Amino acid sequence: MAQQLSEYILFADETKKTSVNQYFCFAGLIIKRGVYENILIPEINKLKQNYFNSTDVVFHYTEMKNNKGVFNIFRDNTIRNKFWTDFYNTMNNIDFTTMGVYFDQSLMKNLYKGSGTTNYDIAYRHLLENYMHFLKGNDGIGSVCIESRTFKENVFLQKNHFDYLENGSIYYSNKEVVKYLSSIGFIIKGDNCVGLQIADIIPARFMRIVNKQKDNNNLNELFHKKMYYYNTKEEKILGLKNLL
Repeated sequence: MAQQLSEYILFADETKKTSVNQYFCFAGLIIKRGVYENILIPEINKLKQNYFNSTDVVFHYTEMKNNKGVFNIFRDNTIRNKFWTDFYNTMNNIDFTTMGVYFDQSLMKNLYKGSGTTNYDIAYRHLLENYMHFLKGNDGIGSVCIESRTFKENVFLQKNHFDYLENGSIYYSNKEVVKYLSSIGFIIKGDNCVGLQIADIIPARFMRIVNKQKDNNNLNELFHKKMYYYNTKEEKILGLKNLL
């Protein structure tokens, strides 16, 4: 009898070029379904309850950085630092893996001017390749969960995903891809999806690593040491890959 594959979920999000970052990055976390449902969700909900007296609060990294809305409690540096320390300790004790891809956004645009392919679609296909490497190496079958954009954008990405399933790639046959890769799901921003709320933080922190920026509250360290192939020569190929 064939051994049943473990179930994994990749939660991924993007960050775009800014005044202090030239790169487009698409990144996130991979976690076993059971760990996600039985450990991560309850632990993050406990953190929310402790600080906001509600599990309905949706973590948005930009709002958290800028003390917006319910996150205005972070104007108090003592509370802010304690929260991020508790967040660090919570996530550090959970078994998950991070990975991502990034590229110079302006350079990519100039090189492929007039192409109908978006930065998002380019990054997604490359991230799938590394996700496949992870799934095959860990005897897992994996789904992908990302934040919903416009329906038209979702359709293009869904076609990208199913094209990969149907045709495989230069690295993996379609038979291998179908064995290890499952579905893609789109979650709207307002839904209280804990996985996507964590994924929302990761690309920006990865770019802080790349740009050698300050590691506030050790978040860079947290997500870096959880990276696929961390601290090996393969880290920049399979963990956080620079495409351009």
